[in-house]
Amino acid sequence: MLLLTSFPISLAAVASVTGHFQDYTMGVMRFVGSFEGLDGVTVDTTGTINQIVAQVQADRPSWKPNFTHSDRHGHPTSDAPVSARDNAVELTDIHKAAMFCWPIEGRPDLQRADSNDVDRVIRYLAIVNGVAYAGPRQCVRIACLGDATAYLCNDKFTVLKIMTGVLATYVGDIKYLCLSEWNGQRGLVCGKETDTDGFNVIVSKQVDEC
Repeated sequence: MLLLTSFPISLAAVASVTGHFQDYTMGVMRFVGSFEGLDGVTVDTTGTINQIVAQVQADRPSWKPNFTHSDRHGHPTSDAPVSARDNAVELTDIHKAAMFCWPIEGRPDLQRADSNDVDRVIRYLAIVNGVAYAGPRQCVRIACLGDATAYLCNDKFTVLKIMTGVLATYVGDIKYLCLSEWNGQRGLVCGKETDTDGFNVIVSKQVDEC
């Protein structure tokens, strides 16, 4: 069964973040995939992953998403190379390049988000099994939960396709390696991770309407 849904996108909301990403145009993420516990249902829609999950829940009230993610709190204990931090996600052929943590040079607009909200972004990405799309030279908002937001930015002049489970590991890297002011329960997170395949993932505080 093919489930087609769509979300009204506020042009004002898209325009409000354009200045944050001057080298890109702002787009809306397309998602094609499935959800655990909804056998035979394929979702092909646009929006943030939390909008998509909310719409699927509204369409299928009996479906209860299983938000499981092994949180990894506290500061890194070594200078290990950037790698997958989410044990629930299997990685295949990715080429993580560099990490930039707050404050990011030339990007005063990127501020730190609550680490617990960043964990929520990871959990949402981990419960879906599908592909996220970003157009040529586009930034798309992956998720917006609490005061945390995540973006996927495509450096290439062709459409970018990436598994949402893989995206979860980039957000997890940023959360783990860019965590600051940890108090034993929560901290602050802001960072950018690049990939040699021509894209980057940004996690920051949400400062405009989501």
